[in-house]
Amino acid sequence: MAPSPQIVLYDLKLVDAPGLIWSPNTCKTRYALNYKGIPYKTVWLTYPEVHSEIPKLTKKDGRPTVPVIVDLLHDSTVVQDSWEIVKYLEEVYPDTPKLFNTNSIGAHLFFQDYCTQKLLFAVVFRLVLSNMIDLAGEHKEWFIKTREAFLGMSIKEFIGDDPTVHAKALTQNLEPIGKILKTYPYISGQQIGWSDIVFTSSLRMLVAFRPDSFGALVLDDKKAGKQFQEWWNRMDKYMQLEPPCYSV
Repeated sequence: MAPSPQIVLYDLKLVDAPGLIWSPNTCKTRYALNYKGIPYKTVWLTYPEVHSEIPKLTKKDGRPTVPVIVDLLHDSTVVQDSWEIVKYLEEVYPDTPKLFNTNSIGAHLFFQDYCTQKLLFAVVFRLVLSNMIDLAGEHKEWFIKTREAFLGMSIKEFIGDDPTVHAKALTQNLEPIGKILKTYPYISGQQIGWSDIVFTSSLRMLVAFRPDSFGALVLDDKKAGKQFQEWWNRMDKYMQLEPPCYSV
């Protein structure tokens, strides 16, 4: 019998792709929970539901976001944002595998910012945004309107006319990471750390929406493809849903 869930994870779903693991920020928390072996269940929310349900949990004003966790084992504590969540899990579940130590937190935060700025937002998001729109279903127009408001420009302007520009940028930004993986089995060194989960989560969006590009631009990268493939295989067991009986 599967253990009872200790954590409730609020994740983001696309109407026409239920159960698809794709959101980089929620992926960070999902993989951290999987790596630490903490039982959890998922509550899937559409974009409009994020705006209606998350403020009820966080009791905060401002733009509602996921991931959010509710820790059923510790007074139903609510934690929002993947960085705050991993810090919380490290502190409250000290007997689970560590993702950083007190001497490496700054380095992991720097790498998280690097992945967000140089890989995720600047490149991957541009490569997959049209695919995301196609899977938004009944929320397609709402999705376009809110994304354009967030971006400050039209979707067409953001994506641009030449996708090869984004492909080239991805290859360039992967190069320094590939150099690390030529020396160490993980980005964090000899064992998995938060940096590995951040990088995995950034690529997860590409895997979900453009698997062809993931294969061609990452796994078959001429400079470090072999290293990326071996690292991806080592990380693969943490790229999973929780047992189906947990999902609601």
